[in-house]
Amino acid sequence: MKKIDETFLHFLWKNQQLTGIITEPVGQENIIIHDPGIHNQDAGPDFFNARIEINGTTWAGNVELHINASDWMRHGHSEDPTYDTVILHVVYFNDCEITRPDGSVIPAVLLRFPTLMWDRYADLLNSGNWIPCQDHLRDQEPVHVAQWTSSLMTEKLEERCAMLQKNLEDVDGHYDAALSRILFRSFGIPVNTTPFEMLSILIPYPILLRSRNDLYLLEALLFGQAGMLSVSMAHDKYVEGLRQEYQRLSSRLDGTAMPGHAWKFLRMRPSSFPSVRIAQLAALIRKSFPMHQYLESLPPINDLYEILQSRAGDYWNNHYQLGKETTNRPKVTGDHFIRILIINAIVPYLFFFGKNNDKQKFCDYSISLLEELPAENNVVLKKWGKFGMKPANAFESQAYLYLYKNYCKNRKCLQCQFGNNMILDGKNQK
Repeated sequence: MKKIDETFLHFLWKNQQLTGIITEPVGQENIIIHDPGIHNQDAGPDFFNARIEINGTTWAGNVELHINASDWMRHGHSEDPTYDTVILHVVYFNDCEITRPDGSVIPAVLLRFPTLMWDRYADLLNSGNWIPCQDHLRDQEPVHVAQWTSSLMTEKLEERCAMLQKNLEDVDGHYDAALSRILFRSFGIPVNTTPFEMLSILIPYPILLRSRNDLYLLEALLFGQAGMLSVSMAHDKYVEGLRQEYQRLSSRLDGTAMPGHAWKFLRMRPSSFPSVRIAQLAALIRKSFPMHQYLESLPPINDLYEILQSRAGDYWNNHYQLGKETTNRPKVTGDHFIRILIINAIVPYLFFFGKNNDKQKFCDYSISLLEELPAENNVVLKKWGKFGMKPANAFESQAYLYLYKNYCKNRKCLQCQFGNNMILDGKNQK
């Protein structure tokens, strides 16, 4: 068996009713574990508020875990008063006795478990597979897959809520302005999210609203602050007009425009160029801002598509970039891109709004949108499908994408239900 790490011991202790571990008292005490405690992810003892019965007396306090008992000194716990509240020391090897500052011995137990469980975890950590447990995914029970998928989506939406809360604070509690920021950001998916987010910050929302009835004014404002009007294009009267209009507007704007080089064009389809997306965003602002009023009615998904669809101004019929003429083709946001906006902006915003205002119907509606939308189709999801994990809708596909990015890539198998199931399969083995 390879060298064990403390992270694995934490997993065993936290899930001891599932893992089949055995605790053997080091001394003569009669020790019964009633509650392993709450796992501490910060500094201090590993588990808080455990309930341990020692020789007939139940104690409430903290628990510390180590591979070797002597790690207590090696980690400096003897000099840290935070550890004086430890009521139980859980170790794999008991190579010394640990005492408190008053000289009393801290009760200790040895942790024993089937070695195959560690071997399976080590195999996951050292796996060269794209997904560490991919060869075992077909063995997962459908009920476990459904439960874990639901937990992952809740976790993802909670993360987005934290981001939206910060946005809301930045705009002094104005929900429409917070919605505007996440919509801007989503227009930049996949590689221009940060520039679009910066653009939303550089244009105060009240100025954006005051300009919304004039598409030409909106384009001057957006392209100017995006840094795309810094170079003269005398051959293009439309662009030169935008430059002049932006110069007039710039006195009302705080700060400077973005550098034009912040935007990524390489290896992108022309229809996804940031210049096209900015033009489509301008058209959407003119058509549907402020948008919260539309969303409060919880519109059917077909109506939501209509609200989010936009067609860039006539100049863009034969342009993908400012000043560069091409063949004629209207620049309309397609269904695929609208789904991106719904998944990445509308759903998290409505979930956040519902949670923040104790209006469950908005949370439920946001989840129902994901369940109605088809699953995305990309490289990551195709690989999941190869191992029997084919998402039925956007709710499931978003969960699988989140799982891969936040768990599989970082080998966080001990925090993953699928990894746990594979490890726990070895609990009855010797």
